[in-house]
Amino acid sequence: MEKEEDALIERNGFTKLLTNIHITVLDLSHRSIANIDNTNFPPNLIELNLSHNELVCVPPPILDLKCVKILDLSFNNIKYFDESPAFCHTIEKLNLAYNELCGPPYWVWVENPKNLQELDISCNRNIKKSLNDAYFNELLQYKTSLSIIKLCSCNLSTHYELLGTFHKAKTLDLSTKNLLLSNVMKQVPCIGLDKCCDIERLNLSQTWICTITSNIDIYQNLKEINLSQNSLTDVPKEFCNLSNLEICILSSNSIMFLPDEIVRLKKLIILCLDFNKLCMLPENMHELPNLIKLDVYDNYLYDAPEKMEKLQEFDLAQNYFEEPDDEEYILKKKKLRLNLEERIDGRKFEILRPESAKSTTSTDEDLALTDNEISNIEENNDINNRELSSPEDWDSDEYWVPHFLCPTAPSQSPWLFFVKRKMAEGNFCPMDAHPIPVVEKVRYEKMCKPNYQYESDGQFDDYSSDDS
Repeated sequence: MEKEEDALIERNGFTKLLTNIHITVLDLSHRSIANIDNTNFPPNLIELNLSHNELVCVPPPILDLKCVKILDLSFNNIKYFDESPAFCHTIEKLNLAYNELCGPPYWVWVENPKNLQELDISCNRNIKKSLNDAYFNELLQYKTSLSIIKLCSCNLSTHYELLGTFHKAKTLDLSTKNLLLSNVMKQVPCIGLDKCCDIERLNLSQTWICTITSNIDIYQNLKEINLSQNSLTDVPKEFCNLSNLEICILSSNSIMFLPDEIVRLKKLIILCLDFNKLCMLPENMHELPNLIKLDVYDNYLYDAPEKMEKLQEFDLAQNYFEEPDDEEYILKKKKLRLNLEERIDGRKFEILRPESAKSTTSTDEDLALTDNEISNIEENNDINNRELSSPEDWDSDEYWVPHFLCPTAPSQSPWLFFVKRKMAEGNFCPMDAHPIPVVEKVRYEKMCKPNYQYESDGQFDDYSSDDS
């Protein structure tokens, strides 16, 4: 009996609450609400939170509200929100994340709400379901006025042209929050994204990007970029044309080197390069005037960067050199690690490989000799590809002259891409790049000029007969 009375009191209190015309902010989250079709909401409601409920559609009483500016419908089971609401041109922020949307809210594109600035439709696994050719092509004809768009973990591998409808976007988040629904981009800028030239904050974390294309500098307003947890191996020099960039996060990639032009990023404040494969840093890194945070934890660096006293946060641990132990550096490292756990101090243990071992990262195509290398070998060895001599020729002196038969392929160093770039610039020619490897030349010289050991009298007994 007490439970029934409590339920009655709660129901009456809820009814009185909703009929109060003075209420402008209402939070009905986490109430297991599945149906509110017969409920009258306060007419002057400005902010409404219905997140973490069991709604399968947007209730009609919500659509009839005229003054709503902030609406949170996240974490429900809503499949469609295509009908234009009464608050179409008053709404400023709409959150539809973590639902079952079968397509983006149609009215946002058709009506182009004049005050809507932020739209969150992240983690809707079926959002591509209704994007057939005709419907998708229709959406592409519209341009929205949205400034902040969140499309995290929507399982996008195609339909990136839709991003072109956000031509006024300032913040765009396509990162991954759910690995099973990650957006797959491969390169940046991609089709559609190249139409959003006014972006200031771009989050593409864990979107399978392996290439930054040379037209990345179309984002001249970009202040913050997050490309962490991808498959990047290098950064093009055009990236250094982003003159307004302040925060650059490139953590957890496979980057081997940075371009020397990085000093052009005069406004750069934070640079995160932790968990990469950097073999060296640009010597002029200290010329970045506003850099206060540099994270190079867990790389392949052999030398610590110099002239970095002005940094306020700094982590050099887990590289191939002894980590500094002065108190100033320790304080800077501690400050950087305030929200980072499971990092260890000290020097990384270096695994040495034999010089002759084939690089685990090299392909057969990388190890193959080029046409120029083959022609150089043939010029230096005119009988390089001669046929094997018959036993009758073994007594000839020419047969025993050492020749190159098949030169071994040069071993590839782990910083191959850096070497190739420096070679293209004409700065140096490493040992591995010689047409004939140095080790082969040395071996050839030793074969041509062996160290003879002369026999002394009586050293060997000759028991052969004169007839043998």
